[in-house]
Amino acid sequence: MAGVFNALTTAVSGINAQSDAFTNLSNNIANSQTVGYKANTTSFADFVAGNITGNSASQAESNTVQAITVQHVDNSGTATSSSNGLAMDISGSGMFVTSKPTGAGSANAGVTNFSEQKFYTRNGDFQQDKKGYLVNTSGYYLDGYMADSTGTLSNILTPINVSNIGFKPTATTTMTLNAAVGKLPADSTNYTPQSYTTAPTTTYDSSSNPHKIAVQWRESDTNPLIWNVSAYDADGNGTVAPNSYQVAFDHSGALSSITDLQTGKTVGSSTSGSAAEIPITAHYANNEEQTMTLSLGTIGGTSGTTMVTSNNSAAPNQANPLTLSGTKLTMSPTTLGTSTDSQQSYMSSPLTISSKDKNGTTTNTPVSVKWTQTAASPPTWSVQAVNPYDSSATSAVQADKVHSVVFNKDGSMQSFDGQAVTKGNPVTANLTINGNNYSLDLSNASLTTGTSTGADTSALTNDSITSGTYKGAEIESDGSVMAQFDNGYSQLIGKVALTNFNNVNGLQAVDGQAYLATARSGTPKTGLVGENGTGSLAVGYVESSTTNLTGDLSALIVAQEAYSANTKTVTTADNLLQQTIAMKQ
Repeated sequence: MAGVFNALTTAVSGINAQSDAFTNLSNNIANSQTVGYKANTTSFADFVAGNITGNSASQAESNTVQAITVQHVDNSGTATSSSNGLAMDISGSGMFVTSKPTGAGSANAGVTNFSEQKFYTRNGDFQQDKKGYLVNTSGYYLDGYMADSTGTLSNILTPINVSNIGFKPTATTTMTLNAAVGKLPADSTNYTPQSYTTAPTTTYDSSSNPHKIAVQWRESDTNPLIWNVSAYDADGNGTVAPNSYQVAFDHSGALSSITDLQTGKTVGSSTSGSAAEIPITAHYANNEEQTMTLSLGTIGGTSGTTMVTSNNSAAPNQANPLTLSGTKLTMSPTTLGTSTDSQQSYMSSPLTISSKDKNGTTTNTPVSVKWTQTAASPPTWSVQAVNPYDSSATSAVQADKVHSVVFNKDGSMQSFDGQAVTKGNPVTANLTINGNNYSLDLSNASLTTGTSTGADTSALTNDSITSGTYKGAEIESDGSVMAQFDNGYSQLIGKVALTNFNNVNGLQAVDGQAYLATARSGTPKTGLVGENGTGSLAVGYVESSTTNLTGDLSALIVAQEAYSANTKTVTTADNLLQQTIAMKQ
């Protein structure tokens, strides 16, 4: 009798096991078109019951079977082309790291809160949602490393967001001067040396921080065709490395040569058509170092930087220089800025002061006046005398203090260091140059109520791209998420994170083709694309389901036959039991 009962229970376990196999097969078939789905298989385990005596089994009997679902997370599906530009397929063993919203409302409108639990998936069919997050078709949010304003990646894993992306100005590499710096005198032996200072151009360093650079030209005292040119930091937040070049023109007013006065080397020859360029290196207060080129056009050319033959067509001195009389420096009539704008700055073109130190040594020192707006209402500016090429505490130019100037709404000066300014009375600051005392008359400074200043000019320009309208995000094969702008430039938003496990088949499956880490899978090894053996990305593709329809349909027939056979065993065992019961009747 025991054998008949064992046969009955064994057949029932077989029916249950084949039911589990049928469930796995039907689930595979149902998800044959599901992106990132990993098909499961079913294995069967024999359960042996009996009494153990010593080292051998006594009356051991196999009387049940158990179905075991086997995950195949390590199997890769076929890469299928997608019309979604944010879709990604992983070529390798890596998995996307994703997060889920908590469902709790945020105190800040438009912000989504996320659970700290991380989910792992191969479903790379991501789309941008209305808040700028990248979400796949199962509702999981793509994680990665966001970049800051300098392009530096954070080491904190967060959901990637591509909304509200502003264009960061590109770094300046070339400044171009297109102006007539002076006029050719009729008498080359009897002339007054000219000077020209460009209005500053706003340049940008590699971190997109703005700076102002200006260029000063001074005509030689002995040859009207020879000019000395140098660039300087016009807003005083850094220094331009010492630079001084000699530029020569021919009798037609065209450039003929450029010589570096520090090395004596010619950087531009008399060959017609060669580039006329001057290298410039700037050091800024934010520890940025920037190397740029000042382009003056071409040697022998008639465009770019030239001299003119007309008596009245030379470019005006836009950034008014200082003048010196004895020990008194005077700032020429200068419109610093507008009375309505904010965060303005201005530095006058340098004036070279020849002075003797205590040892009797004569030193030539450049001096500029630096103005910086500190408040918009009322218009308030700080002012001090500086060496534009050396802003250090040991500079030869030392102002007595940083002065404060307040202007009226009509642009006139209202007060100086808290004292009211009356018309006709000088506004004077004190400074020391190489140990010698000087006074600085600032009475001629004013603001304009218009929209432009006397220093505005388009003569000096640069190649920085300063604006662009955000068009959308694109993903590159290395996982870089790039913001695309209508000016043709792209800038880094962040990078996609991928992870790997020692045993991916030990992950715990959850809804939506996603998995959780377990003790069997090991801890996740997360990093950038390509790190930790994660593989590479194919953008514009998704990973197909790993379901093998042909194989699973065949296995379904086998499972059906096995199920039927087990039901036949149950029927037979039931008949035997009925016959046994009938023996007692």
